[in-house]
Amino acid sequence: MSAAQNTAVYTAMKARLAECPEAVTLEFDAVWPALSKKLDHEQLTRWAETGVDLAGQNAHSWEAAVLYFKVGPQVAETMPINYFLKWGECGSGLSLESPTLAVAYFTASPDTMEKLRSRHIESWANLGKSLYKGTWKSSTLSTRFFEYTPALLESLTFEELERFVTFLDLLSRHSYDMSAECLSIGHRLFPLVGDDKEAFLSLSVTLVESGWRQVKSFFEASYKALPRIEESQRMRFLALSEKMLNQGVVNIPNTMLETSEALSEIHTENHSRILDIAEELLEMSYPTVPEFIRSSP
Repeated sequence: MSAAQNTAVYTAMKARLAECPEAVTLEFDAVWPALSKKLDHEQLTRWAETGVDLAGQNAHSWEAAVLYFKVGPQVAETMPINYFLKWGECGSGLSLESPTLAVAYFTASPDTMEKLRSRHIESWANLGKSLYKGTWKSSTLSTRFFEYTPALLESLTFEELERFVTFLDLLSRHSYDMSAECLSIGHRLFPLVGDDKEAFLSLSVTLVESGWRQVKSFFEASYKALPRIEESQRMRFLALSEKMLNQGVVNIPNTMLETSEALSEIHTENHSRILDIAEELLEMSYPTVPEFIRSSP
């Protein structure tokens, strides 16, 4: 790209930014040298136009534009340029829904993009968008989702993240506050669950459908109970809990706490055998399973 082409793009964009708050222009100027060297003429024009259009969307979108420009060079280092441009356009699309969502998206992007495959950028933006229903409580849930994404991706695959958002969306139809609380607990809880999160997520969805008021207690109970279980047996413990719930055992969170406390009093090498017997007993008399585990020490 020639210097003249560089100058023409820069001059045109600066003119369009003249009516925006000064903070937008300052960030644009700050990152221009780095990105004008990294992008070709077409890419540079597309990148700049996305930011300028974003800044002019509405009265509050300029805050999202500031962050778009600010984190751009860092994000560009983590992905191919075509995905980098798609990243910016996804954020601009979020801003049309709510500038607050776009601010959260751009703020979380540098840490998220270190863990997220480039092909999932649009899907990630859409996950956050799916939680937003036009209310301030749904906006809070959506922005927190973006905020916690880097931590969640430490232990979840993208497919598991999608499943978790499905759960959050289902729960939010009953209580946005509870959904936000489970999101907050989740990023600390998932590392304890193990490699396969499907049993936990399945049980979570089942609880929403059968007794959503127990869900937060279930997350809190899981956070306390799972460290007491031998690591390789945690998924079996969760699967057993789900089966007990489906069979009719009430107050699963309390049952999990009590049975895990009993297992903590037994050497971990025996956890597998206790669960073997519990699974067999479940087929014959499900109400006796919790009492069997509680009495096993």
